Amino acid sequence: MPSVRLHQLLLVAALLVPAVVFAAAGVWNRTEVLRDNEETITRTTAILHEHARKVFDTVELVIGRVEDRTHGMSWDEIAAPETSVFLQRLKAPLEQAVSIWITDATGHVRAGSQPWDTNVTIDEREFFQAQRGRDAGTYISAVFQGKATSKSSFAVSRRRSTPEGHFDGIIHVALSPEYFSRFFREAAPPGPHAAALIREDGSILARSPTQVAYSRLGPDNILMRSIAAQSDGSVLFGTSSTDQRERYYAYRHVGDYPVYVAFGIDAAVVLGHWYRNLVVYGVVAVLSALILWLVSWLALRRAQAEQAALIQLRHESEQRHAAEQRLLQAQKMESIGQLTGGIAHDFNNLLAVILGNLDLLRKRIKDDDRARRLLEGAIQGAQRGAALTQRLLAFSRRQDLTPQAVDVPQLVAGMTDLLARALGPSIEIVTRFPAGLPPVKVDPNQLEMALLNLAVNARDAMPTSGTITISANPEDVADGDGNSLPPGAYVCVSVSDTGMGMDAATLARAIEPFFTTKGVGKGTGLGLSMIHGLAVQSGGTLTLTSQVGKGTTAKIWLPQGETLTEASAGSEQARAEHRTCTVLLVEDDPLVMTGTAAMLEDLGHTVVEASSAEAALRVLRENTSIDLVVTDHAMPGMTGLELAERIRAKWPTMPILLASGHAELPERAGLALPRLPKPFRRDELEHAIASLVTPACEPANVVSFRKP
Repeated sequence: MPSVRLHQLLLVAALLVPAVVFAAAGVWNRTEVLRDNEETITRTTAILHEHARKVFDTVELVIGRVEDRTHGMSWDEIAAPETSVFLQRLKAPLEQAVSIWITDATGHVRAGSQPWDTNVTIDEREFFQAQRGRDAGTYISAVFQGKATSKSSFAVSRRRSTPEGHFDGIIHVALSPEYFSRFFREAAPPGPHAAALIREDGSILARSPTQVAYSRLGPDNILMRSIAAQSDGSVLFGTSSTDQRERYYAYRHVGDYPVYVAFGIDAAVVLGHWYRNLVVYGVVAVLSALILWLVSWLALRRAQAEQAALIQLRHESEQRHAAEQRLLQAQKMESIGQLTGGIAHDFNNLLAVILGNLDLLRKRIKDDDRARRLLEGAIQGAQRGAALTQRLLAFSRRQDLTPQAVDVPQLVAGMTDLLARALGPSIEIVTRFPAGLPPVKVDPNQLEMALLNLAVNARDAMPTSGTITISANPEDVADGDGNSLPPGAYVCVSVSDTGMGMDAATLARAIEPFFTTKGVGKGTGLGLSMIHGLAVQSGGTLTLTSQVGKGTTAKIWLPQGETLTEASAGSEQARAEHRTCTVLLVEDDPLVMTGTAAMLEDLGHTVVEASSAEAALRVLRENTSIDLVVTDHAMPGMTGLELAERIRAKWPTMPILLASGHAELPERAGLALPRLPKPFRRDELEHAIASLVTPACEPANVVSFRKP
């Protein structure tokens, strides 16, 4: 039957396909392993080459310095102790050098970096005879045992000649093979390897590992044959004639010196990686064959499982798409937030000019009632614009928190119309506040946004109709209450709804950023996390309780603030203590400068203007009568905070008031400045100054120091 034959073919394919894949993967992986190994030995050889070249270049420089030092000196002068001291200083920083010597034409040492026996001669040394017979240039010897140092060394020498060109001894530096061997071990990758510094005749100058029974490579060695054929450098594979082991080699000629660096890894090590991979591939192939055979046998049942898997995959794809849409929306909201934050800051400067001038104009219009009404309308419009910028900054999360004592019932009453418009006619709003409720210490604008956000969430949980209850109660938290809040007096502000509620899983994730149960485009999932951040930053917390079908309650715990009467008394006291003083006004915007200076003069203060931080510092150095500095923050060249740091460093007792529309200001260690946010009214400026300074002075004309 066709179905039986088809299943037989599938069973055969279940064995053949993994076998073919195994073979192909094995061939591919062997190529990859060999390529990675070639890169490793090439890279390591390059490191060894660069190190050796720098060592020999350094020795050349050392020999050159010795030649320069001893040029034209007699042997008696060379034999003086000062020459040996010079050689000792040359050798001291050279870890690779064992010793430095100057010998005469008889092979006797006349100066050296180490103590020596004056009766001992080195005329039998290979490098001495090579230089005596001819000028061999920079000559590198085979390894020998030093007579004075008793250390294994090899010499880099240069011939000394008389003015007539006759042999007059040598200068040589003895290098340490162990130094090179140690570097080879450190530079080599983990695992067995062979690294060597080889003279062009096959003499091994240094090696890692060092325990070998031979000190010279014969001409039949695979490495020496390759060097003879390609002297610059190459990569090769072959069997070493010294230990009969197969290796992958790379070698390079060290600069212009008659030496080579070589690095090799045993073939068994390299192929061992491949064999281990083959084992893994084999296990995968066997498992794949078993799985394919079982798949063929369970074809019908697998079809049903695949159908269920496709449904699940579609569902996951929809969820992923929804998550991508939420992320895109959040990114758009972040971009809009950045834009609105920037616009609000610039608008603050404009409103500062408008409000300041309107405030001053109101004092000068007394008899014209119609003009006063128009002026009051303009002031109210500007104030609404200021409130709008605060909401824009709150929306963009670029507003500094300005905690103050807030009457919660009064705040909720003031936003009743806004809540009614936002929630619609089908939602009933109920407020419950006990008499004598203490104020809370919080930023009122942020609390208003938080309550509005919670109310909108509650509305969304009641699609048809329902009731939202806003209430508050004083609470005391003591040690051991099992609460995350520190002990103290709090006010718990609650927003409850009669909506659908949340199950335990949803409630556990409700405060997570970007988590939302609303449809795509209907929510960013940031509302509750922002409210939680506000509560925590204000010294409180946010808690949620909910039951499916019974609604949700959000509680914002906020610390109690000082009573409003105490705050008002403090304000009146500050006004009562108002004194005139000399104010240095630092502002780069001419319009803002003019308006603020006018308000200060109207308050009876003497104003000294500076349009830049540099000009302000110049004024302070030249004018010792300054009582207070009022500065903007965002200025070219030097910001207001940087100016404050400079002032505090030179005039530590000088009061400084930062009047800025910027909300996000960098933290400055040890610099706590009072802030006056733009736009500000005349009375707000008066109160801020009165809280900082008390010395009196007589008003004077305005003096301007403009930036050049």
